[in-house]
Amino acid sequence: MPTVVSPMKAGPECLDCLRNLARQTTEFATSDSLVRSEIEREVAKILERLSPETVPTDLSNEFHPVIKKLSGNPDPYRERKLREIEMAKLAFSKIRPREDLRSCVEIAAQGNAIDFFVDPESLGRELSVRPNFVIDDIAKLERKLEGVKDILYLADNAAEVFFDLPLLTFLGRKARVGYVVKESPVQNDLAVGDIRLTGLRLPAEIIPSPATVGFYPDRASPQLRERFARTDLVVAKGMGNYETLSKLPESGKFFYIFRAKCGPVARSLGVKVGDYVAMLR
Repeated sequence: MPTVVSPMKAGPECLDCLRNLARQTTEFATSDSLVRSEIEREVAKILERLSPETVPTDLSNEFHPVIKKLSGNPDPYRERKLREIEMAKLAFSKIRPREDLRSCVEIAAQGNAIDFFVDPESLGRELSVRPNFVIDDIAKLERKLEGVKDILYLADNAAEVFFDLPLLTFLGRKARVGYVVKESPVQNDLAVGDIRLTGLRLPAEIIPSPATVGFYPDRASPQLRERFARTDLVVAKGMGNYETLSKLPESGKFFYIFRAKCGPVARSLGVKVGDYVAMLR
């Protein structure tokens, strides 16, 4: 029986989560108490618009530019990203990946355990556990790949790039692959400038997209918007991409890989918090 998936909407937990995210971002952005207070007031105005019909990423994408502007810091998560990249690089060096599709998807999902709310010690444990997919459409993906010529792979957190590498390589043997990353920093998402920090040579075309949490086709460049519309497959990593894309009609070309890290996302999928998802919709 197919999994019933409903578009992601805000739950009662989202307000506290968004407040914590804004507070953490502000602390990373500036140590000036007066600036922090000003940011707090502006963020509060934005969060007043949270409703059960809101997609949480819409509001985070409103307050991130405010925090950057008022703090004068264009990349509040830079130091955090550097630490996460080094930690992920070390963890990935201990993995001996197999080259079959399932193993590559599992490794990509492992990388999604990397999150700025997770402390380094817990992260190390998470990266050592092989994911068990509660929603598992990998066999469907394998069949779909038989007729695919063009793929867009939407990146998530910067440190996940190491764990995306095996799947990017696998997909690159099947079709042309575009790896969609942020044109400039937002949260700890992978941006164009971060790729240089990893030292990796990626087996895909690097495509810049707007600096938003998640992917909004209507905000992309005309070229990316056109390719998104006509591509055969979109691999979407992370909850942010799921939140923004779950509003779109199911087309059979979206393959989501992520761990459900919060109640609203888990409820929209009918899974539990902490469950892994490899879902074709």
